Amino acid sequence: MPPLRIEQDKTIDIRDHGRPEQLDYAGLLRFHQGKAIWGASVTFRALQRAAQCLSESALWDRQSLCVTSAHPGPGVRDAIEYVTHCVSRDRYRLTEPEREGHCHKGMRFAWWIDDGVRSVAIALRDGFVPQTFFALVDRIETPMERPDDQERLERLKERLTERLWTEPLNDLFYVTVDAGRPERAARTCTS
Repeated sequence: MPPLRIEQDKTIDIRDHGRPEQLDYAGLLRFHQGKAIWGASVTFRALQRAAQCLSESALWDRQSLCVTSAHPGPGVRDAIEYVTHCVSRDRYRLTEPEREGHCHKGMRFAWWIDDGVRSVAIALRDGFVPQTFFALVDRIETPMERPDDQERLERLKERLTERLWTEPLNDLFYVTVDAGRPERAARTCTS
């Protein structure tokens, strides 16, 4: 008998200019139009968790959001733009801006979302992404790349993406509310 699959809600509610909007995961995939589905997916899930935290008293609003990411990938960036519009509004920062667009073993699946009053730090739980992932990322496009590395990485990303939707949202991430942003990001990511 196959394992029981948990059906996860694939939407995020947010306000923009006072109007509530409901965004869905399928819309993110249409918006992204790229191959960085894993990065887009994990960020969408992290933003779902941020929405829970920042919408306790009222629905969170794009107008006041600022996002800092410890992951430099294009899927991450697109998910942040799709949900928050922080990229186009120049309120999106990277903890390591010099590495934008380049995945590497030192990157983290962590984000800081600030609404001007409160902030939430969200990080994918330790061990969710195996060390094999980081080893493959660091080998690809180097002289050490093996013939099957690209295919192995893509299969691993597909499995990780599927797991994102089968595990409860609250179990996926470490969350700290009112944590503030990393010092470097706080200096550069102000409304």
